[in-house]
Amino acid sequence: MLTSEEVKAFAKKAGADLVGVANIERFDKAPSELHPCTIFPETKSVIVLGARILRGSFRGIREGTEWSSYWIFGYGAGIYGVLNEATDMTRKFIESYGYEAVEVPGIATLPEFGPTRSPVSPDRYPPNVSISFRLAAAAAGLGEIGYSKVFLTPEFGPRQRFTIILTDAKLEPDLIFQGKLCTRCMRCVRECPAGAISRDRTVSVEIEGRVFEWGELDYGKCKLTHWGFNKNASPFVAKDLPGLDLDISKQTMTWREAYDFGWTLANRVRYISLVAKGISEIEQSGRPGSICGARGCIQACFDQLEKVGVIPKFQTPFIINR
Repeated sequence: MLTSEEVKAFAKKAGADLVGVANIERFDKAPSELHPCTIFPETKSVIVLGARILRGSFRGIREGTEWSSYWIFGYGAGIYGVLNEATDMTRKFIESYGYEAVEVPGIATLPEFGPTRSPVSPDRYPPNVSISFRLAAAAAGLGEIGYSKVFLTPEFGPRQRFTIILTDAKLEPDLIFQGKLCTRCMRCVRECPAGAISRDRTVSVEIEGRVFEWGELDYGKCKLTHWGFNKNASPFVAKDLPGLDLDISKQTMTWREAYDFGWTLANRVRYISLVAKGISEIEQSGRPGSICGARGCIQACFDQLEKVGVIPKFQTPFIINR
C-alpha cells in the first residue's frame, strides 16, 4: 500500500523542496473549470510539489544591472527543469504501485480568460481546464496566500513555484496550515509598480474551515508591468519606443488584452526581445520575459518577512539603502 510519507520522501529525494498532499474533498467548493475531477474524475488525492526560487535570481533586477536572471531562473528551465524532473519521477513512482498519476500543466489561465476551445462533446467541459496552483498548495497544507495573492511558505516566503499531481491513490492529507505568515504590512501594495493590488478590496476562499484572503488584483495592469511596458518598472520601453505614452495607472486592459499586447510589441523593444530570445533558446517559448521582477509582490514581501523573522534570514539584507 502506498502512503503519503513514502510519496513525499521520494519527491524530496527526486529534487522537490516542498511536498504536500490534499484529499479531493477539500476541492468541493471549486467550480468545474478549476476542479481536479474535471481533468481526472477518479482523483482521490492532490499532490503539490514545490521548488524554491533562489534569492539571487532577483539581484540583477534589484541593482538595475541584469534583467534576465529572474525570468530564466525564477520561471524557466532554471527552476522548472529540476521541478519537472522531480514531478515526472514521482509520477513514475506512484504508477509503479498501480495508481494513475496525472500531472496538471502550469498554463497561464484566469477566470476572465475562460475556455479556449469548444467542448469536444456536449457532456464535456471545454478545454483547457486548469487548477489554481496557489489554492491547491493551500489545500495541501504548504502555507497561506499572502495579501498580494502570491503564495507564502514558512521556508521561503513568496519564493517558490509549484507542480500538481492528481492520483487515484487515497493518501493521508496534510493538515491545513494554521499559522500566519503575511503580516499585512502592505509593502506589496505600496511597492507594486503597477498599482495592481487593491488596498481595501479583497477576495477570499474557505478550505476546511481556514479562510484565505488576498487583495483584489488588476490583472491587466499586472501583466503589462510584468512584461516590461511600465516605465516605472523598466527603462527599456521609454528608450526604444519613446512615442509610446503608456500610463499604466490609466489602463483598463483585461489580462488577455495585455497578454496579446505584450506579444505584439515585445519584438519592438530591444531588451525585451533579447530576454525573449534567450528564454526561447532554453524553453522554445519565445515569449516576453518577466521584466518587472515582481518588485512588490515578491521582492518587497520576502525582504519584509526576513526582516521581521517570519522566514529565515540571509547573511546580507536584500534591500539595502546605498
